[in-house]
Amino acid sequence: MMEQKNPFKMPKVLWFQLFLLALGYAFYSANRLSFGVGLKAVAASLSLTAVQLGTIGTIFTLGQALIDIPAGYLADRFGRKRMLIFGMVGLGCMTTCVTTSASFAGAALWRVCFGIFEGCWNIVMYSVAGSIFPAARAMLNGLMMTFYSIGAYVGPTYYGWSLERTGDWSVGLTHMGIATVIFGLLLIFGFKRKYTDTSTDIKRIHLIEAIRTVGFNKVVWLGVLIQILNIIPYWGFASMGPYLFMTYKGFSPTEAGSFFGAIYGIGGLSGVVLGFFADRFGRKPTIICLSGLNALCAFLIFHVIPQTSAVLYIVGGLCSGLMGIGLHAIYVLGYTIAQDGVSTSQIGLATGIVGASSYFLSFFSGPLMGFLTTTLGHVAALDIIVVAFEACLFIVALLMKETQNRHLHEEHEA
Repeated sequence: MMEQKNPFKMPKVLWFQLFLLALGYAFYSANRLSFGVGLKAVAASLSLTAVQLGTIGTIFTLGQALIDIPAGYLADRFGRKRMLIFGMVGLGCMTTCVTTSASFAGAALWRVCFGIFEGCWNIVMYSVAGSIFPAARAMLNGLMMTFYSIGAYVGPTYYGWSLERTGDWSVGLTHMGIATVIFGLLLIFGFKRKYTDTSTDIKRIHLIEAIRTVGFNKVVWLGVLIQILNIIPYWGFASMGPYLFMTYKGFSPTEAGSFFGAIYGIGGLSGVVLGFFADRFGRKPTIICLSGLNALCAFLIFHVIPQTSAVLYIVGGLCSGLMGIGLHAIYVLGYTIAQDGVSTSQIGLATGIVGASSYFLSFFSGPLMGFLTTTLGHVAALDIIVVAFEACLFIVALLMKETQNRHLHEEHEA
């Protein structure tokens, strides 16, 4: 952990480690978000129902939920570098393997495995970024999200183009999976354990004792609540949104890839700026502004902007970008708030608890979106999963206490 106050004075080698983490997050998001663009083709190929389609769209979050707490603990205990490489290579392999699926069960299995490897990378990456420089924690976590956004735009856009050109949903995923495996193997030489494994104090703590200490921390569970209320609309819309827009709004695969790339890609590029804002002015006002913006933009996209016109692409593109800013920034702040409430040695475990809790519940957002679409219609499904959850988050943000002050006080006392 760095002691100076200015993060820009960190050694260049440490910035290079952060760059590799961030670049890995771009590969991660490209693999993660491209699958949703191909769901309509997957449904036709495997003869899936709407509920099955929603399930395979989000079932990877179940795998991530299962691994998040063990990943945070094991990375702190046995080495973060090993877990990062393991996660990156594994998620690339699973992206390629899902293209071999011949049934719903096969696709679901590979997607769960994808989530397990993905969770190994996600939790450990945020643990490293959050412990290197606590005074700029939100900004450095936001830096990770900025690169995530690059992958979240490039991946779906490339995959939509590949799908429209070839008509085969497996080709683009195979290419991305292979590229990800190659990048993961290169990290063996790029990561330096001296910098990635900055906190190993938890090696002296028994797992049960550590879970008890962190698990009864109110600030950690505030982070969990914030993350749940944001991640369910995040993944409900990400998993079924492209399919719904192609089915009911007449989007082509390329248009869907570009539109949702704006939400889950371009929208998150401001992560480092909003992280700086949250470090400077507080977590609470940041979440109040962004959750309100999310609910408003979602309402405009679903109800006000015409379904098939140039207005949808122009004004809708602007709203989707603003909505993406909010979704990504709050995602980062959920982890950041939990990290505010614990010591540096417990950051991995606290991050794991937030990830496990939120991703377990977000698994149900896909099947629920499919069920609501079948029973109530796609507009009602979008309203319930996206608008209503973000409105609830807005209320929670109004009522919460600021965690930034606690973090600064603990740093001063140390």
